[in-house]
Amino acid sequence: KTEATPEPEVEEAAPKPRKGYTPKKATPTPSRKKANAANRQPIVANRKAMSREERRELKRERSEANTARWSKQQEGDERNMPPQHAGPVRRFGRDVIDSRFSPGSYFMPLALLLLAGLFIQRFAPRLFVVFTVSVYAIFIVIAVWTGKNVRRARVLAEHKFGADRIPRGFSMQLFSRAFYPRRWRMPRPQVAPGNIPAGAGDADYKEAKAERKKG
Repeated sequence: KTEATPEPEVEEAAPKPRKGYTPKKATPTPSRKKANAANRQPIVANRKAMSREERRELKRERSEANTARWSKQQEGDERNMPPQHAGPVRRFGRDVIDSRFSPGSYFMPLALLLLAGLFIQRFAPRLFVVFTVSVYAIFIVIAVWTGKNVRRARVLAEHKFGADRIPRGFSMQLFSRAFYPRRWRMPRPQVAPGNIPAGAGDADYKEAKAERKKG
């Protein structure tokens, strides 16, 4: 008598999900705030968890990086320039101011001289009045001269780059720069006195003024 072979069991096919159905996830999706917090890396090193040698090494590395960045800024490297000094328009304006004679660079020594003159007021009041009037007259000449140089730089910059590319505070930045001695200016002057940059000559200035009058 032969034994009947059992028939293989056929697995029932899973029911097809309806259109638009999304299966449930094993874990809930984290919110954007939690995801950003998990991906955020600390910018400042945890000094408390560092040894004394590690803190000393970190301080040395930061000091060297700051010194290198400052040196490159002084040399006019655009990649390391702070935003208030970056860009070809500001660089052109600085070059125009640095290339021309600026009596404003003598403002600080003159101000110190005026302070020193206060000591003669008690002993020679008439001489002090003459001295004070003379110093203030020189201050007015310096301000007018510097204003003309700054206006020249702005007119040339508008002519070369366009008025819409002149950044805010451009003229005031050049005006204050002209009152610093050359060795104290930041970034360091890239042109020597009298070395007029391209696009800043007398012919360019006349052309720029003529174009400005037409506009």
